Amino acid sequence: MNLSLDTSSKIPLYQQLAQQLILEIAKGNLQNGDQLPSIRDMAMQTKVNLHTVHKSYRELQRKGLIALKPKTKAFILTGHSSTIKDNKLYQISFNLEQILMEAYVMGLGKEQLQQIFNRILQKYSIS
Repeated sequence: MNLSLDTSSKIPLYQQLAQQLILEIAKGNLQNGDQLPSIRDMAMQTKVNLHTVHKSYRELQRKGLIALKPKTKAFILTGHSSTIKDNKLYQISFNLEQILMEAYVMGLGKEQLQQIFNRILQKYSIS
């Protein structure tokens, strides 16, 4: 797993790490039951503070994507439960609806939104 964080970004490092791990899950590189590196190992791998990794892992736990076990072990939960999947789909749908309303207020049309959406799908090789 090749993760890189941009210290000059306005996005907090813990969010960058969480987003990259979510992307790895979406691409199928991380699957249900896979163990993530310990907080200490992930901090060394990404060259960030232990607290940053801990905050990122807690965020992923809050979203229902990982389970944290004693001794700082973390396991992927994707597909583990249909309830988790249903909650995630609802959350994604809600977030997307908010973004689309914002785009509508900004005056973006259907074609522009479809171009943006297709570009994002292509960027992440999502079919």
